[in-house]
Amino acid sequence: MFFKFAFGALATAAASMVAVSAAPAVDVAASVSSPDSAQVDGHLFVCTDNNFTGVCANVAFNVDQCINFVSPFQDTISSFGPDSGFICITYTDNNCQGLTYTAVAPGFSSLPSGINDAISSFQCFHN
Repeated sequence: MFFKFAFGALATAAASMVAVSAAPAVDVAASVSSPDSAQVDGHLFVCTDNNFTGVCANVAFNVDQCINFVSPFQDTISSFGPDSGFICITYTDNNCQGLTYTAVAPGFSSLPSGINDAISSFQCFHN
């Protein structure tokens, strides 16, 4: 009887800890494979080379959501642009930290030194 009570209390405590933990930034892999575009607010088109060439992806996002890039995009983006109606801020560090570079549609076909091949995360808002 004591075992059932102790186990039940432990399970309840563990569940409550999970419920109050802060949500981390989302990795881009989850956003690229998002199957239902009706569940997202917009997209950020990113490419590893200038002029929207190289390896490219249309990364889905929800407004005010921080998204961390993963391979092949972390620290390799050379051109990017958000959907019309959005303003997106890119960051040189994960979790939307570090130096920033902001874009609206159509975005940038090439990036300046210090930002080119240095973007690690982004966050977008309605424009």
